[in-house]
Amino acid sequence: MILFAGLAFAQNSNVRKAESALESGKLQEAKQLIDEAAKHEKTMDDGKTWYVRGTIYQALVNKEYSDENLKEAVKSYDKVQEMEKEGSNYYTLTDLKIQELWGNFINKGSEAYSAADYSAANKAFEKALLVLPEDTTATLYAGISAQQAKDNKTALKYYYRLIDLDYQSEDIYGSIISIERYENQDIDKALEAIKMAQKQFPENDAFEKQEINLLISAERTDEARAKISEAIEKDPTNANLYFNLGYLHEELKQPEKAEQAYKKAVELDPDYLDANYNLAVFYYNKAADLFGKARDMDLQTYQKQGKKIEAEAKEYLKKAKPYFEKAHEIAPEELAVIETLQTVYMQLGENDKAEKLMEKADAIKAKSGATEGGN
Repeated sequence: MILFAGLAFAQNSNVRKAESALESGKLQEAKQLIDEAAKHEKTMDDGKTWYVRGTIYQALVNKEYSDENLKEAVKSYDKVQEMEKEGSNYYTLTDLKIQELWGNFINKGSEAYSAADYSAANKAFEKALLVLPEDTTATLYAGISAQQAKDNKTALKYYYRLIDLDYQSEDIYGSIISIERYENQDIDKALEAIKMAQKQFPENDAFEKQEINLLISAERTDEARAKISEAIEKDPTNANLYFNLGYLHEELKQPEKAEQAYKKAVELDPDYLDANYNLAVFYYNKAADLFGKARDMDLQTYQKQGKKIEAEAKEYLKKAKPYFEKAHEIAPEELAVIETLQTVYMQLGENDKAEKLMEKADAIKAKSGATEGGN
């Protein structure tokens, strides 16, 4: 009994000696002592042993980084939280140490990112993930920094990992779609990502439009048309589906069919901003083409046909006007709508309305400039 008590005391003494060596900056001595204590049956099941071991390996990481030392520090802290009850002294201290270790790498990554050293930033965020493998913040930053460093393979790894961690973001799906489509030239993978995004964000028209655009660019227009037609058959009062049908016809250079589809979308949902705006732009572009045609005529041809063509152009502007006005009502601060409607008013001779919109546009720009300056 005296012998066993002596062995236990010796090992506990090793833990205390390791702490003392750590405080004196003798890290290799501390490491040797604590590793012995962590292997001995008298101290290997003690939360304090593993806590001290974690702090020693963390100190080694801070002095001269190595993946091995970081993994040992994390392993030690994990052991503490396995052994100790939540809320106990060593459990709480360990949690603080883990956050300190993680936060140090996050800060280093942020500093490197701010300095546009994206590769260094990515490495720092990856170290943070060795500390907390399921942390979405470090995973997100690791993906973004990798993409900035043009390491798209690594960026995709972390973006897909975010989805596995149930971190849902429209921007992340957008990045995945972009990389798969343009960098990897993998249409099927891009379409898979679009379908996942649509499931998570069914109200976002952008993903539907991306899918249509992608199918068209891949010369799979029949598939795109069939997809929308089938959806309309199932849900004939869905304005969004008619809007996407209009977009498809525009992409396929079928203007009359696009016009009808946009009109149907507006009919089903009068407050549908994109449908109103696209229909207005459709008519506006018709007018612009006619004005351009008249402008390019020689004097003799213009004298014969010019006025008639300009009158026809103005009829299209009159058609565009109520849809631009509705779009402006729905989105009163949208500069693209304001400036285009202002042009329509000017061309139709409604100068007072045009002037008011010009003043509004200037005020919005001034406000935006002041805000940016303040930031």
